[in-house]
Amino acid sequence: MIYAVYHSPRETMGLISETLWQLRLPFKCVHLYRGDGLPRPTSDLDALILMGGPMSVHDTHHFPFLIEEIRLLERLLSDEKPLLGICLGAQLIAKALDAPVEPQPVKEVGWYPVHKTAQVKEDPILKTVPDSFKAFHWHGETFGLPKDAVRLFRSDRCENQGFKWGQNVYGLQFHIEAMPAMVREWCAGPEGSQYIREAGESSEQILNDTLPSWSRVKPIGQQIFSRYFETFLKDLIPTL
Repeated sequence: MIYAVYHSPRETMGLISETLWQLRLPFKCVHLYRGDGLPRPTSDLDALILMGGPMSVHDTHHFPFLIEEIRLLERLLSDEKPLLGICLGAQLIAKALDAPVEPQPVKEVGWYPVHKTAQVKEDPILKTVPDSFKAFHWHGETFGLPKDAVRLFRSDRCENQGFKWGQNVYGLQFHIEAMPAMVREWCAGPEGSQYIREAGESSEQILNDTLPSWSRVKPIGQQIFSRYFETFLKDLIPTL
């Protein structure tokens, strides 16, 4: 079973769940924010997907489930289970690998390019994606590169936009899973508007950019997620 960990009702799997349905892969969503427990035991856990959230990895006083989550990640890393983390999820993996997670000087919000590093040329999942592409960003913190990890992507505002550790652990800071409806929901309301203003961005500009940017990045996201699951979870994919 593939487990997907949700830290917020708004930060869902989006394109990831669409890819899982297309591949007919079994998955279960764990909603930590509403009291769901993490998978125990982990004998039936084939992979873990960790989504984003509004909290910091350091907010363990307000969100004690983060402590248990990091402990679970430490065990799964030791067991070499496939892990895929997005934004906060990537930061949690980095934290479990003893890498720092710290605020950025400037929040990165909106549709901006990410650039592949030279190391991606040899990566089986990512080597054929474009050298640069525009992705959606929504974060004020970032991770340091864990020991023995490979940097995969960077952006003009954030040096560490993605990393790979071992063979099957990937963390992405940017939101290539975020579909247009999700972006509109994040931008709506006073909290989203304030977050956007703090980043020096415009809600109107983000929303104007969303459909054309999404149409170009969606096939890249589909390619990344499909190759990840087909490579590391091929035994779970039903045959016709």
